[in-house]
Amino acid sequence: MKRLLAPLGLLCTWGLTLYAYALLPERIPAHFNAQGEVDRYGSRLEIFLLPLILTFLLYPLLALAPRLDPKLKGQAPAVWPWLVAGVVWSFFLLQGAILYATWQAVGGNPFPVGKAILLGVGLVFLAFGFLLPRLPPNYLAGVRTPWTLENPRVWRKTHGRAGLVFAFLGLLAWAAAFLEAWGIGLWLLGLLLGALYLVAFSYLAWRKESPGP
Repeated sequence: MKRLLAPLGLLCTWGLTLYAYALLPERIPAHFNAQGEVDRYGSRLEIFLLPLILTFLLYPLLALAPRLDPKLKGQAPAVWPWLVAGVVWSFFLLQGAILYATWQAVGGNPFPVGKAILLGVGLVFLAFGFLLPRLPPNYLAGVRTPWTLENPRVWRKTHGRAGLVFAFLGLLAWAAAFLEAWGIGLWLLGLLLGALYLVAFSYLAWRKESPGP
């Protein structure tokens, strides 16, 4: 059943996009500022960009990764279908927020697209905070630094900590969604600091596991 979650998410993403395409006019609001105001118009064909990236790049890459990754040795770990499904459904949430904001803007109703995206991002980061500690060493997904890839113990320690960092960033995204225009900036700052922290943590964990002379 869990292996059907990603294909189902892919179908839902395309179904939602095709439904929206039939309803939208030829020229649509194509970009929004932090206040949810339209700052660019474009062709309605632009709504297919995310589904195309998901279908022909990300999904095949993730689906084939266990066969191509030397560290996974052709065997998909138990957590892998959940990871792939998480990526696919993340795109579904993002596409849904963009399409709803576009539909509202066509009708002259401003929509806080930044807030909607942050709420969705918060949910995604909480989910990945649960999955990351269960992810085995691989070259495609996770906190892939020279030190985590070299030492499996460093990988496990770093991804245990990454689970906490991602959970915090998920909660931060939810809080930032209600902080007006600068909420997105605050979350991006948290994302940058979280990434730097995990890189530093992996290095220090490696030094502890492999002390120099």
